[in-house]
Amino acid sequence: MKIAVYAISKNEAQFVERFCGSAEDADLILIADTGSTDETVTRAVECGAMVRSIHIKPWRFDLARNAALALVPADIDVCISLDLDEVLMPGWRQEIERLWKPETTNLWYLFDWGSGLRFPHHKIHSRAGYHWRHPCHEEIRIDPRMPEVAAHSDMLLVSHHPDATKSRGQYMEILEAAVKEDASDPSHYFYFARELTFCRRWAEARDALIHYLGMGAASNQHERSYAMRLLGQTYEELQDLLSAEKWLLQAAGEASNTREPWCALALLMYRQSRWHECYAYSYRALSITVRTLVYTGDPAVWGARPHDLASIACWNLGLKADALRQAEIALSLEPDDKRLADNLELLKHLTSRAKVSA
Repeated sequence: MKIAVYAISKNEAQFVERFCGSAEDADLILIADTGSTDETVTRAVECGAMVRSIHIKPWRFDLARNAALALVPADIDVCISLDLDEVLMPGWRQEIERLWKPETTNLWYLFDWGSGLRFPHHKIHSRAGYHWRHPCHEEIRIDPRMPEVAAHSDMLLVSHHPDATKSRGQYMEILEAAVKEDASDPSHYFYFARELTFCRRWAEARDALIHYLGMGAASNQHERSYAMRLLGQTYEELQDLLSAEKWLLQAAGEASNTREPWCALALLMYRQSRWHECYAYSYRALSITVRTLVYTGDPAVWGARPHDLASIACWNLGLKADALRQAEIALSLEPDDKRLADNLELLKHLTSRAKVSA
């Protein structure tokens, strides 16, 4: 079996050595450079990568990845598509060789996006029959004339270590072009609507999210729930709290086994001092103990947030022992958070005074 790792790059010299080091067990590391002006190309060659220059204008991620894939030699069996800020985890080659059969065309594996978010991904594919589609948030697709046979691994094979200073400025323009090119694709329209919320274009985001939800993307339960959560956030920003609550309740109904919508409802109730509802929704979130591995997840709901909200609600409802217990759990999950530490000390002090007065 011959395995190639392929990537596109532009001015990512800071990542080259780590990237190539993680992929050193590959038979080929191929980097299609799109116009770097820093040391990316020089360092990649020094690290043993084969580097080729490509030119894509106007810029599209799918055309760039297709150009890179076209450079992979025909005798390669398995291709791994990565970005330079991603790394392969130790043991990755042995896992692929263990699972890959002659008829296999792609491999699903665990991907660590960073910030505590992990979900299944599938950018490991056979050399023949695949192409990339969509200008942004591109997806790997198989030729419809070929049967797709997937293998599955529960190992973490790839992790993401992004540059936090990198601008997202190009994404909005490309996504606007993408939905004009294919406005019938619900998943891609979702990315467009989500980006509008990142840009705080709330009225446009509201309209785009409602349009997406009307497109019938029923197969992606978690994506639809996330869109409803974003609608709740959008309506709150537009000062329409009744509509915000309505959409968050729908988000909870769409994916009731996930903590995210329940935490969002608890937070909305907290901001309105509706303590009975805040109590109910925060404890509903805490009743969910199995984490669903999807890209729409919010790692914060598995940290201090639901315990913090439960603590505040309990205190305002006179449930002081429960408030103290939840505050202690919240701080244990995020021990460096000064606000949580201050809250716990205040609750201890007030509880102690109440006992003395009694």
